[in-house]
Amino acid sequence: MKKLLLCAFAMLLVASAASAAVLWDQSNLKAVLSGNQIVGEGSVNLASNACSQISGNTRVHNTSDVTFSQAVQLTSISIWEKEGNVQTATQAYLSILPFTGPSPTVPSDSLFNTAKLVPITVAAPALQNGVMCVKVTATWNRGALPAGNYWVSLTPRHNIGVFPYSVHYVTDGPIVGQPTRAIEACTVNSNWFTPLGPPTTPDGYDYSLHIEGNYINPTPTNSTTWGRMKMLYR
Repeated sequence: MKKLLLCAFAMLLVASAASAAVLWDQSNLKAVLSGNQIVGEGSVNLASNACSQISGNTRVHNTSDVTFSQAVQLTSISIWEKEGNVQTATQAYLSILPFTGPSPTVPSDSLFNTAKLVPITVAAPALQNGVMCVKVTATWNRGALPAGNYWVSLTPRHNIGVFPYSVHYVTDGPIVGQPTRAIEACTVNSNWFTPLGPPTTPDGYDYSLHIEGNYINPTPTNSTTWGRMKMLYR
């Protein structure tokens, strides 16, 4: 009987992993017509080996707020970027921070920290919402998160390369919660800012972010849509 229970539990775990739910979906990239081409819009989101004004290498961590209605077990976190040096990256800095206000307050070394490095995969270039881009994905295996609000940051580790640079693409809105915030980590500081904020746009943007995983102690299925972001309660 004990062996049967263990076997059933193992099968349940496999089934759960295979049927990961979409916990957060902001994959609606903003498409812009440039000449006769459709392109994306974004800004740098990278952690170079060293900062240099000559080469343009820098360390900028884009960070977006998310909400989970109940406890979750994350399995993957993805962003979409322009083709370029991001395709050479094999690691990224992944941070999940408590939401304490309209902008994070932690210092830059809380994100640019070797303890936050995780392996990533960069998919082949493909169209997303009409924009040619690459999907950058990290896996998560660091335990469950209680229900609540969080700041999530995934920053690929690579040098900037040559123009046109890899940039983290924005969504076509609306902003859900707070716009994406960023911090430059070439020095230790707490100077958070809104990338592509004024005068580019009055309020900034939400940058692309997609999270999959499983709800813990799920409740009966019901779905609701907030703007362009769909959360599933199940």
